Amino acid sequence: VVSTQSTGNLDRGIGSASTGIILACVPLCYIIVCPIAGKLLDKYSAKTMLLISTGMLAVVTFISAALGHVTSNTWFIVLIVLLRLIQGANGGVIDVIAFAITAKIYPNNIALTTSIIETSLNLAVAFSPFLGGVFYEAGGFYLSFVVTACAVTVVLIGTFFGVTNVDTKRDSAGGNLFSVLKEVAIWFPAWHSAACMILFNFYIPILSPYVQATFNAGPTFAGFALLINTAGICVTAPFLGHAMDKLNPYVFMAASAFALPVSYWFLGPAPFLGGVLAASKTQLVVTLAVIGVLVPLGCYPGLLIMFDLYTVKFGKMPQAVKNYITAIYCASFPLGGCIGSAMSGVIAEKLTFAQSTTYISFAYLLETVLVIWWCVLVYRVKHRSAKGGLTVSESSPLLAEDGGSNKSSC
Repeated sequence: VVSTQSTGNLDRGIGSASTGIILACVPLCYIIVCPIAGKLLDKYSAKTMLLISTGMLAVVTFISAALGHVTSNTWFIVLIVLLRLIQGANGGVIDVIAFAITAKIYPNNIALTTSIIETSLNLAVAFSPFLGGVFYEAGGFYLSFVVTACAVTVVLIGTFFGVTNVDTKRDSAGGNLFSVLKEVAIWFPAWHSAACMILFNFYIPILSPYVQATFNAGPTFAGFALLINTAGICVTAPFLGHAMDKLNPYVFMAASAFALPVSYWFLGPAPFLGGVLAASKTQLVVTLAVIGVLVPLGCYPGLLIMFDLYTVKFGKMPQAVKNYITAIYCASFPLGGCIGSAMSGVIAEKLTFAQSTTYISFAYLLETVLVIWWCVLVYRVKHRSAKGGLTVSESSPLLAEDGGSNKSSC
C-alpha cells in the first residue's frame, strides 16, 4: 500500500510531511513491539501468537479500505494513523516470531535463513508498490487495501494448517535483556542495520511525487522503480547470506558502510555530479537496483554477528537471550524505516529530491566512522578472549564447524 498511500494522499492534497508520518507509523510500532514480542516468546506458544497477529492484521487492513470514503482529511489522517499503528504492532510480532523460529531450527545457518526471510519480505515489498499502483489506478484506495487484506487472510489460513509449533520458551540457562544492552559491541550491528534501512526507506515516500514532477510518470512507474530496487535484494540476498555463513560476515558489514553513501550520490543525482550525470528514468532505476544489492551487505550479517559476539564473551547462548537479540535485531529494520520515512517527508518540504538524497548520504558518513570504531572494539573483544582476558574461551556459531580457526576475527 506504499504507492497507494503516497499517491492517494497527493490526490487528497495531503503534503509530503504528513505522508511521511503516516508511512512511519508501521515501523514506529515495530520498534516498540519487537522487544515485547521477544519477552512474550519466553512464555507463550509461537504459533498461537503468529495466528493472533496475522488475524488482527487482516481485520485492520479490511477496515482501512473503507477510509477512502472519509471526506475530511483531518479525520482521514487520524484514522489511518491509528490503523497503521495497529498494523505495525502485529507486523512486529510476526517478524520476531519468524526470525526466532528459524534461528532455533537452523542454528548454523543464521545469515542464510535471515536472507531467505528478508528475501520473502522484499519479494512482497518489490511487487506490492507496483501492484498497488495498478490497483489504485483501476479501483482507487478501496481496491488496493481490499486486495491486501485478502492476501493476508490467505496467509492466515496457510499458517493455521501449515506451520508447526517450535519451542522458544525460556530454558534453565536464564538470561536477560540487560546483558545484551550493556554491551555496545553486541547490539551495534543492529544499529548498523537500522542505519542501512534509513537510506533504504528515505526515498520511498518522496519517489512517487518526484517521478511525477520530473518525468511526468504516474504511480505505476514509481512502483516499477521500487520493484527493481527490491529485486536487487531478492536476487542477491540468498547468495550473500550463504557467503556470510561461510566467510567473514564482519567484512560484508564494513563494506556496506563505505559503498551505500557513495551509491546515494547517483540517486538524485547529487548536484556536484550535474555536469557528468543527468536525471533520467534509466539513471534512477539502475541506481535503485544497485542500492538494492548493497543494502543486504549491512543488514543481513547482523543477527549472526550478534549471536557470535555474545557467545564469544559469555560462553553460552540461553534461549531467552536468543529471543532478546532476535527482537533487537528485528526492531532495527523498522527503526531505520521510521527514521528514514519521517525524515524524507520533512526534508522534501524544503529541498529537492537530489538535494535531499545528497545531504542524507553525507550524514551517513558519520555511520561509516562509527563502523570503523566498532571494528576496533570487536577486535579488542576477540583478542582479549583469545588471550584469556575473558573468563571463557572463544566459541561461537562462526567457529562451530572448524573448532577454532580465526574465521570470525574482524
